[in-house]
Amino acid sequence: MNFSIIAASRLRLNPFLIDRFSGALAAYSLRSLSSSTTNVIKARRSSDNAELDFTALEITDGTLTTWTGAGDGFVTIIYDQVGSNDLTQTNAARQGIIVIGGTLQTENGKPIILRSTDNNGGYISSYAPNDGVTVKGVFYVGDNEGKSGSIFGSNSGGEDYGFVITNGSSSTLVDNFPTISLTKLNGTTTTIANRGEAYTASTNQFLIYREIDFSFGNNVLALGYRFINPSNFGMLSFQEMVIFRNTSDTVEKENNVNGFYSIY
Repeated sequence: MNFSIIAASRLRLNPFLIDRFSGALAAYSLRSLSSSTTNVIKARRSSDNAELDFTALEITDGTLTTWTGAGDGFVTIIYDQVGSNDLTQTNAARQGIIVIGGTLQTENGKPIILRSTDNNGGYISSYAPNDGVTVKGVFYVGDNEGKSGSIFGSNSGGEDYGFVITNGSSSTLVDNFPTISLTKLNGTTTTIANRGEAYTASTNQFLIYREIDFSFGNNVLALGYRFINPSNFGMLSFQEMVIFRNTSDTVEKENNVNGFYSIY
């Protein structure tokens, strides 16, 4: 019996993204990305501001909405499933919302964190993207929900931002400081020339893959726009973001993500 072939076959069938593909540097999602994943978020309920951790299953099986009751559920932490670089937000007005009036928010049948009513909402991590790996492979699943925004920025770097979107804008400053060498949208290589095109590309649930050299002035990764001057460019709605130190197996990784979310 060829055990190496069996092991390789099991690896190909592994549904857990960061177990199947090595090199994840930071991994955030409302699904379990590893067989060892426990909690994926910490939520805060509006009725009394109590906070509690939840697994991916507890988000979908009714445990979360039972806990929030008829009120709203906000997300204070999105846990890093590969390390300890959690995405956090202590400002209640800037926390994304996952339960509204007792109803779990979903996109295409899967849970989603919507941007808060404060259009500057987002999260800060301790992950330093300028870690010596020049070009990283970054996957993101979300939706712009009809608002201007961005995928990432930094804590206090006023010029650190990536994938900024504005309806109808001709500004070519979609990215600043990060150098983008490849963009794939829903499995197809694409060129995004301005913020208006980025907005159009993200009006529905999307999976974007980008090969990025971050080069942040402030070496901290934030989900959403720069917090030093947010200017109503908060986070897009969120379902998943994974950063790999390598750009290998892109199609296979995309297939894994799309196989779960059924985007295209």
